[in-house]
Amino acid sequence: MMINPSLLLAAEAAMNMSPHGFRQNRQKRLRQYQRSRHQKAFIALDEARLGGSMSQQADGLLPLCGLPFSCKDNINAVGFATTAGTPGLADFFPSSDADIVARLKVLGAELVGKNNMHELSFGVTSCNGTWGHVLNPCSEAHIAGGSSGGSAAAVAAGVVAFSVGTDTGGSVRIPAALCGVAGFRPSTGRYPTDGIVPVSHTKDTPGFIAPQVADIAFLDAQLMRGTVPLPVMPRRLGVSEAFLWSGLDESVEQPCRVALARLVEAGVTLVPVDDRHWGEMNAEIQFPVPFYEFFIDFPRFLLAHGLEERFTSILGQLKDEHVRRILLNQLEQAPLSWSDYLTGLMTIGKLRNAWRAAFEKHRLDAMVFPTVTCATPRHDQASCEGIFEQLVRNTDLASNLGAPSITLPVAPAGQLPVGLSLEGLPGDDVKLLALAQAVTSLLGNHS
Repeated sequence: MMINPSLLLAAEAAMNMSPHGFRQNRQKRLRQYQRSRHQKAFIALDEARLGGSMSQQADGLLPLCGLPFSCKDNINAVGFATTAGTPGLADFFPSSDADIVARLKVLGAELVGKNNMHELSFGVTSCNGTWGHVLNPCSEAHIAGGSSGGSAAAVAAGVVAFSVGTDTGGSVRIPAALCGVAGFRPSTGRYPTDGIVPVSHTKDTPGFIAPQVADIAFLDAQLMRGTVPLPVMPRRLGVSEAFLWSGLDESVEQPCRVALARLVEAGVTLVPVDDRHWGEMNAEIQFPVPFYEFFIDFPRFLLAHGLEERFTSILGQLKDEHVRRILLNQLEQAPLSWSDYLTGLMTIGKLRNAWRAAFEKHRLDAMVFPTVTCATPRHDQASCEGIFEQLVRNTDLASNLGAPSITLPVAPAGQLPVGLSLEGLPGDDVKLLALAQAVTSLLGNHS
């Protein structure tokens, strides 16, 4: 039977309502894991749970019936350690699920494993010194991105139906773009953050990684107890040439420009937006806010779980030399001050006002731009100077705005994945998902 690719997860959940369909789906997932386990997408996975049995089968009346999912290993889940990708937390087994995991289980989904990640979420390559470097399923010589790299790799390899990552500066959307799948950062506060190892309460949010944009619209609707929005073609999309479309590798710019041309052919108006000061404002927020808040939020998380005495030892056991250096430098010398932090918070307000003013002035439905500025780096480039900024530059804006942002694949078949992002106003998540479904249907599945 042919399955509409825009309904992959809904179709799988429907199949799971029968014993034969459930067993067939789970055995397929288990085979995908056995083929791809060397890609190091998981820190922990329960093969028996992934393979499935009728005793595990979810209630057929539940919308996510039997869908196997994974989550980034900074998200609490009973039965699994929450390592946050660092050895100092390898033996931390939480007593309760993070709120988002609990809600997905109630909807019928089943957690089967925890995904590898960049240590403590402080990076974008997911080259992990303890649990191995995550390999990109589209080309194993290349990185999977990060910090939710294992989540994107697990979805791209077909091991799980979807994964929950976390996004502080782009950590859901970057790996989704590099692995050729869809990744969604909701408006900050839309999804619960309880039970998640934090970086920054101002910027952190969990987000979904799934095969298709329609799958994410389906998951969001179930989580929020709403209805799946129908696709709506955008009328006016903003294009910010000076910042978000500048300094692009040709391999990224070309397929994204082709996508824009297809949108114009379909009647979408592309509107140039004055973004000359967005980069300057973003720079005042990008590092001061999360670095300052980490030294408040992370110890507070440890305190809530009775681990407060481990703070120093966790930092002392860091495997990633770059993460160790920047965190210890801030702890010991505090190059980012309270004044820098306060300036960053005030600048967030200015940036949000400028963003909203652009939408109102030009009557925009969304902004459109390449998710990352460069081609997917190889593993031997992962530590090169400038890689972090190239990967995070375009995604960090939504994190500071608290705005919804979704990446969808646009590269032609046979080429390394390239992501195109749509970004809306804070709170307009359902509208953005409706627009993204229409855009991805127009462009087709390029991954």
